[in-house]
Amino acid sequence: MLASAGGPIERLEIADATVLGERRFLANAYLVAELAGNREANSLYSRANGSGTAASPMVARFMAISEAMERWAHWQLHAGPERHQYGFDVDPSSNGLAAFPGLWRRQARQGALLEAAERFNLLNWWEGRLTALESETRWPGVRAATICSQAPGITVILFRRTEAGFVAYGHAAAMDFDAACRKAAGEMERHAQVVARFALSHAGKVRDQLPAGAHPIERRSLFFALEEGHELFLERLRSPARAEAELKLVYDGPVPGPWSRYADVWRVVYAPPSRRFLGMEENYFML
Repeated sequence: MLASAGGPIERLEIADATVLGERRFLANAYLVAELAGNREANSLYSRANGSGTAASPMVARFMAISEAMERWAHWQLHAGPERHQYGFDVDPSSNGLAAFPGLWRRQARQGALLEAAERFNLLNWWEGRLTALESETRWPGVRAATICSQAPGITVILFRRTEAGFVAYGHAAAMDFDAACRKAAGEMERHAQVVARFALSHAGKVRDQLPAGAHPIERRSLFFALEEGHELFLERLRSPARAEAELKLVYDGPVPGPWSRYADVWRVVYAPPSRRFLGMEENYFML
């Protein structure tokens, strides 16, 4: 798997992390340069091609490598002549891609199905086509928004006020509420940490501190951490749907390629409500 042995992974990193008071391990995986796009311009998030957070360092590494395989497949196919085969003509992002370095393709498909459901729900909720129910969680100070949808699984958005005064969010899908919350908690704490670190390196300021061409995900991550963004989030959360979401399947199948030597990659993709999420709007909620 590692480049030193002829594989696609240039290096792996592992570090201790804390997620809502519980010890976790954070792993990052970096592809060799020619297999993925340039992430050197990132100002907020890691330049790794894959990351994973888990209670076990082995599982965290496994998750990071899996995500790096997804990025490899996406980078090679999303703009190429085969893009129509895998739904990249409808959704050119990495939405709905999942990799599983194992014996059974169905394990990759399950991950892809939940990834696709999460993104379908998030986009349609933000664009006013789905509603969400707000509730408490088992963690003090952490609220959950569960999106009401016919898509598979349960999609939640967790959010909380951080010690630094920002608002952190994480969204995820799983087959039950508790599992979805655990996944989203890792994303939420990652968001909290990167915003706090960015603020520290910019004298406590985050507004207008990114370069003009910064990736929209980074711009949105900072915008929604601020009061203006959080007010917009709460306004959408506490408003009814204005239209109806259409669950239209575009593709559900394997994504073969040179990465198949290391992992099965699967993609499930539903038609998005629009292509706004691909634009530069900083006030579009998808972190």
